Amino acid sequence: MSFGRPTAPGLDGVRAVAVLLVVAYHVAPAALPGGYAGVDVFFVLSGFLITTLLLAEAQREGRVDLPGFWVRRLRRLVPAAATLVIAVAALTVLVGRDTGAGLKRQVLGGVTWTSNWLQVADGWAYADAGEPPILNHLWSLAIEEQYYLLWPVVLVLMLRVLRRRGAAVLALVLGGASAVAMAWTFAPDAPTRAYMGTDTHVFGLLLGSALALSGAANLLNGAAPAARPGRWLTWVGAGGLVLVAGYTVLVPWTSPVAYRGGLLLVSVAVCGVVLAAANRTPLARALAVAPLRWVGQRSYGIYLWHWPLVVAAVRIAPPERALAAGLVAVAAAVAVADVSYRLVELPMRRDGIGATLRGWAAAVRRPSPGPAWSRGVRAATAVGVGAVVVTASVGVTRAPERSGLEASLARGEAALAGMTTQPGSSDGSRGAGSRASRAGARPATCRTVGRQVPVSAFGDSVLIAAAPALAEVMPRTSARAKVGWQYADVAGAVRSAAREGNLGRVVVIGTGTNGLIDTADLDRLVRRTLAGRTVVLMTPYVPGRSWQRGALASVRTVARRNARVVLAPWHAAVAGRDALLSADRVHPNERGARLYVRTLRESLGGC
Repeated sequence: MSFGRPTAPGLDGVRAVAVLLVVAYHVAPAALPGGYAGVDVFFVLSGFLITTLLLAEAQREGRVDLPGFWVRRLRRLVPAAATLVIAVAALTVLVGRDTGAGLKRQVLGGVTWTSNWLQVADGWAYADAGEPPILNHLWSLAIEEQYYLLWPVVLVLMLRVLRRRGAAVLALVLGGASAVAMAWTFAPDAPTRAYMGTDTHVFGLLLGSALALSGAANLLNGAAPAARPGRWLTWVGAGGLVLVAGYTVLVPWTSPVAYRGGLLLVSVAVCGVVLAAANRTPLARALAVAPLRWVGQRSYGIYLWHWPLVVAAVRIAPPERALAAGLVAVAAAVAVADVSYRLVELPMRRDGIGATLRGWAAAVRRPSPGPAWSRGVRAATAVGVGAVVVTASVGVTRAPERSGLEASLARGEAALAGMTTQPGSSDGSRGAGSRASRAGARPATCRTVGRQVPVSAFGDSVLIAAAPALAEVMPRTSARAKVGWQYADVAGAVRSAAREGNLGRVVVIGTGTNGLIDTADLDRLVRRTLAGRTVVLMTPYVPGRSWQRGALASVRTVARRNARVVLAPWHAAVAGRDALLSADRVHPNERGARLYVRTLRESLGGC
């Protein structure tokens, strides 16, 4: 069996598909909720290419030069990543707005290829993107680098005792074990460990490696010209693309389907795409069109640069311009990636990192016979690079450990822990019954709510941010809330409290921050579970999010249908008042939290 170098033009197209999916997901997640699967496309392709390179070297040289392999990987990956880290550290100084929060740990993860494990330790959730880390996306590169470090050693050892087909089977078994580990460790309220763990998300790389070991994608065109692939190969690849496309439209990151076989199925489908792209098929020719090849060749740089620029642009732009700002940032990322590809990646890959740096330094120092303006350009470039490096060092050394929002949520969590009132017991009622015992009780008004009249509050991170003010002004309030909670989570918490008999006479529901609200279910919740109680629905404020209009319509519809439901107009109270919000323009700061509570109380009247 002859292994060539993995230079099939169609594989550049696969790279392009992968990066375009990820970029689209980061710019417009509501339009492509499963676009994160582009990372898994990268994983399968990377496992396939790396293993093919190792097999080609083993066949050509009779051995694998592991140190040489690792040096080539460093030349391929480190220069662009190092350039990015320096530039982004400087960017956080210029942008401000908490973009540099936690930068020290992020840079540490970036330079040690441990970003994924640091984020698992921090408990940051990929979907809780109010203030996402500006180097968050390095988690996937960390998994790849860890694989590049360990897999060559494992492969060499396997090939000493197994034939290639046997090694392929073992790689499949290991990949299956990784997928099982993802399903086993998945927790709906904390999926980060399952998603970002190397052990739980390495199956795509292993499946790609198994494909290379099987020899099914005999690269390429190392096969004789007469050996044409069967038509079935095109259909396998096309079917894989259709499956990936359907997944990206239908399966959000928070769905259990993703972790319990969904991403594994995507990886299997991508194996079919890679198989077709690595052979002479019509699909390979379609993926090898010039625009896709151009994007694919720069996909690493586009992936590196798009996320920090999107985060910075969206943080600066008004919420209603978030999509436009994201698109401008992507265009800038493509341009920067092209410059990086030409001036940084290719020279260092070809000549080595040290030689390239020495060449740059010599070009700045040596006299030039050219016009004076060219010398001025070189001098200005050197000064500019120095300024960026100095600014980056300032950004790293002065970066706060936590953003303002993180600090606010930490205070809110502490306040929630202290809100231990048991409203169901305190007013002598259990569950939804005992209406007679409440009939003669004090009415729920602005002055009595949370003081004489017990309150139960349920919500997401917005309620957590408001919790300190809620505990201070309305001490007879119990609350259940969690970062990232969707409507279904909030409704589940309400029903759980009802079964436990721990519902106050007034129930406050704040949801819609992270997605749409099920109008019919909310109506049932109010009519059945909360029958006889006063229900306050906070109108959600999530500017620039595609679901805001639908979430607002849901709470307004339910309020119109039910006489005991009161709308608290948080949306109207805070809209356009950025001084009352954290940098993400969604969560209230300390002053905003007081307004949140005042809006809640005033909705009941009697102030």
